[in-house]
This record gives sequence, structure tokens and C-alpha cells, in this order.
Amino acid sequence: MLRIYRYTKPTQLITALILTGILSAGNGFTFIKSASASSTDFLAQIPNEQLKQNIRTNGLPRSVVNAVLRDISRRQGSFAGAFQITDYSQQTWRNGCLELQRPEELCTQALVPGWRVVVSRGRQSWVYHSNQTGSVIRLNERANTGRLPQNVRNAVLREASEISRLPVRSLNIVDFQQTSWTEGCESSTYPNPCDQVLVSGWQVTVSAENQRWVFVSNENGSRVELRSGSNASANLPQSIVERVIADASRRVSSRIAVSRRNITQAERVVWSNGCLDLGGAAESCLFAQVPGWRVTVTVGSERLVYHTDNNSQVRFNRAASTTVGNVDTGEAIPIPESELPPPLDTNVVFREISSGGFAGRTYETTLLNDGRLIRVRRGDANDSERTVRRLSRQQFQQFQQLLRRYRGEFDNLRYPASRNSADYITYTLTSQDGTVEYSDVSQNELPPNLQAVITAWNQINDNPSQIPNDDTLNPVPIRPSELPLPLDQGVVFREISSGGFAGRTYETVLRDDGLLIRVRIGDANDSERSVRRVSAQQVRQFQRLLERQAGEFQNISYPAPRGSADYITYTLTSEDGTVQYNDISRNNLPQNLQDVLETWSNIISNAR
Repeated sequence: MLRIYRYTKPTQLITALILTGILSAGNGFTFIKSASASSTDFLAQIPNEQLKQNIRTNGLPRSVVNAVLRDISRRQGSFAGAFQITDYSQQTWRNGCLELQRPEELCTQALVPGWRVVVSRGRQSWVYHSNQTGSVIRLNERANTGRLPQNVRNAVLREASEISRLPVRSLNIVDFQQTSWTEGCESSTYPNPCDQVLVSGWQVTVSAENQRWVFVSNENGSRVELRSGSNASANLPQSIVERVIADASRRVSSRIAVSRRNITQAERVVWSNGCLDLGGAAESCLFAQVPGWRVTVTVGSERLVYHTDNNSQVRFNRAASTTVGNVDTGEAIPIPESELPPPLDTNVVFREISSGGFAGRTYETTLLNDGRLIRVRRGDANDSERTVRRLSRQQFQQFQQLLRRYRGEFDNLRYPASRNSADYITYTLTSQDGTVEYSDVSQNELPPNLQAVITAWNQINDNPSQIPNDDTLNPVPIRPSELPLPLDQGVVFREISSGGFAGRTYETVLRDDGLLIRVRIGDANDSERSVRRVSAQQVRQFQRLLERQAGEFQNISYPAPRGSADYITYTLTSEDGTVQYNDISRNNLPQNLQDVLETWSNIISNAR
């Protein structure tokens, strides 16, 4: 039965406050810097032995509990003993942001094993997403609400009472969140199309003793459906139940007989193709809406996930499952299309994204077609860890030849880590032919051709050639007499372009009201003037980008290479200053400045 993390003995709290200097932690001791406990010091507010017993009983890592309670007590300004961890479940998040991406945030496209934790105080609850160790946690703002409509509450409890055969008074709602799902295809069969209907409502979790059920309800509670729990298979077609049980019986490692009661979740789904969204790289899948189910079978610590239609087709989702039968074999599985990283730009030859490990950081390393090797840490707002190095021509050509020779290894495949692996690093490698994903703990089990590519890539990263970089741009200060006029009031940004074959000069300004005005300087009749409009959202986003990259506008110029001719010079001015560059050396500008230029080009292209 789920234990509650809270205080019941004042004497334990007093003792903990006195002894805040030392906290017992496993086999050693962690020393607390401050000898005085604040009102939000959760470590001093939870009896250590009680917490250790809770973790041992329930399986939620202690580090995750600590991280969640620390964060919620800080946010609410209350001591941690006021909060209770009322529910948790293991999850595999689809990206490095734990499926809680913030605006303008880049998230690594890799599976992240972790936890979904519900912490409550009274009638209010909060939902956290965490990685395995709690080193990365995020509050799910969308899932947090203090009130479930009474009619929905009553309807769900009545349904739970009928299913469990328990009285309503013995049932507890431990979690709820607003949600939406599609339906309307229950009576349709593949390959006939179906019309989906979006239903808005609630997902409600009910518990009693050591049992748990998850229901979905529409907004007024007039329709309630069981999604997971001890009777999750009640709505499944019998033919599907039989095929799922038969397949699961072959795959599980234990000798426990698999039966209907092992089906712990059955969710209606409309798949996007005839392969039920699990087609292999060489498989041709008919594009059509296929109504069916996502079915989960749980046997001990093993979890098997299936995609089915409404009749007889059943497919095993190896990537979403945790079984003895799908690990330690070196067997590759297809990467779902939704989890593939973006394709490479035309000027990029190769890219590596590494994430995970003890630090939990994500790095991206790209090899450009000019031989530059650029490494950045995602989420590094100051870009302080950026490194730019260069390969020799011989290194670059040899690596390109290796990629062409073993291009068949980049077929959007994933080599999963061994079961029970922890703190491993996931590497996502992308060439112009596709992507492959593996973990450091399974590298020795990879195909020899792929290992050859990885070895060559690691050698490049460790020993890039230190040849002179003739293309490096060294900025020089712009003389005060050559600086353009500062921006007028109400102007966000200005570009002046001059030179080229025509030798004309154009000025383009973006105002804070969204007007984008372009004129040709020296045009007496003003015949080339154009006035367009940019959305308020685009203006705000561009202003925020300019604020982040203010350091690039320090009245400096990136001169053209010696011997260049007929190039266009661009002079850009923001509220912070001016920068000048030319079109033939744009690709060698600092990345932060290139980001500004790319966004500015998009604004000009999309203005109406």
C-alpha cells in the first residue's frame, strides 16, 4: 500500500531541526552547510528512517522524492512536511525536456526513462516529471488544478465502485488532470476510413488499498470510461485479448501464467497507417486511419506494450516495453518518426547529440562541409561552452568516404541499452542518409561497420587538426564617424544594404507596431518604397532574441576577405549598437549573429 510522506510526530521534527548538521545517507554522511534550518529545509523536516522505509517499500528513488519535495516547498513557501506524495509511476519521456518543453527551448529527441510524481496538500495537487535520479525535474503546470467538477467526481466514483465492487466511501481520487482524446472510430474497420471526434474532459486516477484505476470522463461526467486498472480489458474485443495474451506468454521470462488480469491498460487509439505506427524501415505501410487499441500487459517487473486494430492485428511495441526478451541481444528497433531528430542542413555533413549520464547535460556536435567542427551545450544561455575547431582536408575526406561506405547503418534504428542500466549516455548520430541511436553501455554490441564509424568520429573529436583557419573572421571596430545614426523612437531594428553589381543602397526598418518599411536611398520619387506588416508575436520574439544577443552589436565590422569584389555590405543596428558584415563571409560569422540574421530573413520573407 502506498505510504504517505509527511510528519506525524512533533518530536521527530524537533530532533531533525537540532541535528540539521548531519544527514545520514546510505553508507556515508552528507554534511549540511548551514546549521540553522529554514522553514523550507525539507531535509530537516522528514524523518530519515521513515523516508528510507517508504522508499524501500514503494520503489520511488529517494533522490526523486527529495528533489520533488524541495521544489514544491520552495514554490509554496511551506515546509515539506505539509505535502504528501500520493501517487507515482515509471515513465519514458519522449525528449530531454521530459515532454514539458518551454517556449523557444530546444529539446533533445531521445527517450528519457523517469517518473511521474503527484504531490498533494489537502485538495490541491501538483504533478512533476522527473528523470530516473531526480537530477532533472519539471513541474507540469498544465496538469495542476485545485478542483475537479463535482459531477465528474461523482460519476467517476460510481463507475469505480461498480468495477471494483467496493463502496464509494472506500475509494479515493488521488490524481486528476484536464485532457482530450479522439474517438468516433470504434465501429470502423481497417482499411475503411473513420471520422475522429475530439473529446475534452478529465483523466482521473482512483485508488483503494493496493489497487488503482485510471478513468477518462467528458467535461460534465455524463460519459466515463476505464482506461487502465484491474479490469482494463473489459472493453477489449475477445479476439484481441486472446492474441495479446498468447504473444505475451511467449515473451515474458517468468513462469507465471499470463491471463486477462495481467492486462493493466487498454486505451482506444486511431493509428495513422496499416502498420499500426510500428512499420519497419523496409516495410510498406498503407496510409490510412486504423482504429484500435494500445494495450499494456504487466507481469511482475516486465511491461509489454501492444498496438492492435479492432479485430485481429496485434503488434508488439518493443521500444515502449521492458522485458528480458528484448535486451542484451544487440537487436536494433526502428525509431518512431515522431522521435527522429531534425534532418541535417545542406551545409552539415554529420551530427552527434549526446544526452544523459550523471550530469544529465545535452551536447550537440556538428561537422560542416567546410571542415569546421562545432560543439555546443544545449540550454547554455551564454553559449559559454561553444568550441569551434577545424579538420584537415585529409581527415575530412576520409570520414566522408567512411560515411558513404557504411551509409546502410544509418537507417533510423535504435540499439536499446541493457535492462537495469543506469546513468548511461545516449548518442544520436545523424548523416545525410539517416539516424542511428545507441548508448555507451551497449557500444561494444553494435554491428562492426557502425563501430568503425563511431571510432573514426571519436578520433576526430579527440584529435582535430590544428591547421591555420584562414576563414576566421576577426572583427574590427567601426570608426565613430562611419557609424549610422541611432534608431528613431519606435524603431526596433534597421538594415542598410549597399554595394553589389547594381551599387544601390536600401534601408529596411522594423517598427514596434509591426510595420516593415523598405526604401531605396536616393530614390527621389520614392517609387520603390514598400510597407508590410509583421505580427505582434513575431516582433516580440525578435526583440527577445536581440536582447539575448545584445553582445553581438558592439559597433564592430567583419571585413570581406582580401581580393573580394562585388559583394554587398550589410549594416545592422539595434538599440544596443551596430554590426557590419558582407554577404560572401556570412557563413563564417559567430553563430549568435547568424541566428539573428536567419530570424531577420524569416521576418522579411513572411511579412504581409
